[in-house]
Amino acid sequence: MSQTTLPAKVQLDIWLHAGGRCEYPGCTTPLWKDELTLAKMNKAYLAHIIADIPTGPRGHPTLSEQLKTDPTNIMLLCDTHHRLIDRQDVAGHPVELLRQYKRDHEQRIERQTAIHTDRRTHLVLFGTRIGQRRGHVNAAQACTAVLPERYPADERGIQLDLAENEDSEGDPDFWLLTTQFVERRLQRYMADGHGPGGLPLNHLSLFALAPIPVLIHFGMQFGDIYPADVFQRQRSTGDWQWQTLADDDFDYQLDRPDDDRVGPVAVNLSLSGRVHDSEIAKTLDQALPTYTLRVARPDRDFLRAKEQLELFRGHWQRLLTEIRGVHGEDCEIHLFPAVPCSVAVEIGRAILPKSDPSLIVYDHDRKGGGFHRTIVI
Repeated sequence: MSQTTLPAKVQLDIWLHAGGRCEYPGCTTPLWKDELTLAKMNKAYLAHIIADIPTGPRGHPTLSEQLKTDPTNIMLLCDTHHRLIDRQDVAGHPVELLRQYKRDHEQRIERQTAIHTDRRTHLVLFGTRIGQRRGHVNAAQACTAVLPERYPADERGIQLDLAENEDSEGDPDFWLLTTQFVERRLQRYMADGHGPGGLPLNHLSLFALAPIPVLIHFGMQFGDIYPADVFQRQRSTGDWQWQTLADDDFDYQLDRPDDDRVGPVAVNLSLSGRVHDSEIAKTLDQALPTYTLRVARPDRDFLRAKEQLELFRGHWQRLLTEIRGVHGEDCEIHLFPAVPCSVAVEIGRAILPKSDPSLIVYDHDRKGGGFHRTIVI
């Protein structure tokens, strides 16, 4: 435990360079407030790297006295990590390691606070019940995901939280009530053009966990009115951080039908799983010209990189244009999607309501024995 009373100027220096957050890697807990109630409070510890007395953690016969008020020798830490480095695992936290932690954290704070105001983004956090699971979107994870390219306009974002709603896709009014909720909740911001804190909506960052048809409808509410980035929750890490594209040759494959008659068509999106044409024919009770957009190996975790999502958006827009040109501007598209959440949002964002065909969206119900019709866009 520190024996030194630090001058106010030194304390201010440490707080400023740490950005008011715990400097232990992976923590970054805000130390000026309670994260649950958001009440303002000081819960920081000013922890010496080389202890201020020779007998303290990492103490030194001469450096302890020389560096006891040197801000470069003091870290801003939360209670947990202060205890970890000074009590629980002193040997596992030598001087050079802690110095590296402090340098890395403060360099990151410097880079992030240098972001220009035109890189501000409003977070939109949308979560509903998905089957038996509650699709809750973590605001802190969303804030982290947009950095360092952008910074959040505020900590809470625009929240559409139906994660605690007990209704599920099997309830008769689920689709209607959920889509109405989305429209009403967003309308106040989209019509006014300002976020909850009054700042203009110059850019949006969309984070969503919900049944696929609802996500398509959610994406359509934004269209191309505002520039936006869509994020995907990564199952392997539990966060929303895009990963590096591992396969430079990755692409989507489109299988076209031989039938070019004017009228309704089906679209099979086999990305996170495989949709069989027999399932489509059974659901529609008729054979329609069917376009299949797929990846080589459909899998729930195939979408890891932002480039893959951008590539999908281009393919989807071209497919809508092609269908309209071949099958008529008044044709209907019966959409059977097995896609990740972010892809569903982009499906909706890319739709041009005045020119693209009507979209009838189907959802797969394992208990119900296949696909069933949900919403029309």
